Amino acid sequence: MIHAPRRWKLALLALAGAALFAAAACGGGTSSADKTATAGAKPAGTSAATKAAGSPTVAGAKVDITGVDELKDGSLDIGSDIAYAPIEFLDEKTNEPVGLDVDIANALADVMGVKAKFNNSAFDGLLAALDAKRFDALMSAMTASDERKKTVDFVEYFNAGSGIIVSKGNPKAIKSADDLCGLKVAAQEGTTQVDFLVGPVDAPGGQDKKCKDAGKGGITVLKFGTDPEAVQALVAGQADAEMADFPVAAYSAQQSKGALEIVPNQIEPAPYGIAVRKSSTALNTALTKALAEIKKSGKYDEILKKWNLEAGKLP
Repeated sequence: MIHAPRRWKLALLALAGAALFAAAACGGGTSSADKTATAGAKPAGTSAATKAAGSPTVAGAKVDITGVDELKDGSLDIGSDIAYAPIEFLDEKTNEPVGLDVDIANALADVMGVKAKFNNSAFDGLLAALDAKRFDALMSAMTASDERKKTVDFVEYFNAGSGIIVSKGNPKAIKSADDLCGLKVAAQEGTTQVDFLVGPVDAPGGQDKKCKDAGKGGITVLKFGTDPEAVQALVAGQADAEMADFPVAAYSAQQSKGALEIVPNQIEPAPYGIAVRKSSTALNTALTKALAEIKKSGKYDEILKKWNLEAGKLP
């Protein structure tokens, strides 16, 4: 995952189970299974669209989806960990998915003449679920990293870096990633933040190794199934800091009523991407054309402005 914003007024209180906040969206537990889908079929999931199901509404479509098998039923089924405000999360009043990703997905679906349907699923199981064809695509604040590009293709649509949040007053005086040496840092399992801290599973290292090579203490990474759980660990004093995509980290700090604060500098900005199977070349092409269309129409800029995320705009 990865991001960059400033307003974010929809409640994170709808996000975190019985913790500091209240339950819902992005990052999954260690080998958690899909929350809503069953293997071998498209999941019903949680719909973020209002159009009726059925054949594509091609009359108003601006992107030709002829030959895109995934869209023949008139639906773009998207896997997402819907607990990552302000990128995707559940509205506390309607319990429907909202956020940057949801608005962009609906805009893309609209110009393709279909509906977008979000299905809540643990983040660390999303790639496997996509491979198993439980979803047509993934849209979950997912960083288009080189590691992930080995197994899926991406349509890149936003740019963001990681952010660090700390307790009020920043008691450990954390100003950068180098100040995390010897500390306990909470993060969501399966995210680029964990990779940054300790390296991917097949290539351990990361900031932890950098600390040790400099003769400093290593980083103890506390991994959680969702980002709100990681934030709660910081609030409860179990961690010295928490890492998430910058816009998400800033949103968490904003919603904490002064209990938390964000370290100002972003770390390693990188693009988010809509993940599709490497075999889904026609869908990839359609999504790429749809993205170009909403940029041309101004809808893309309108959505970024709505969420105060203009800093993450991609040309």
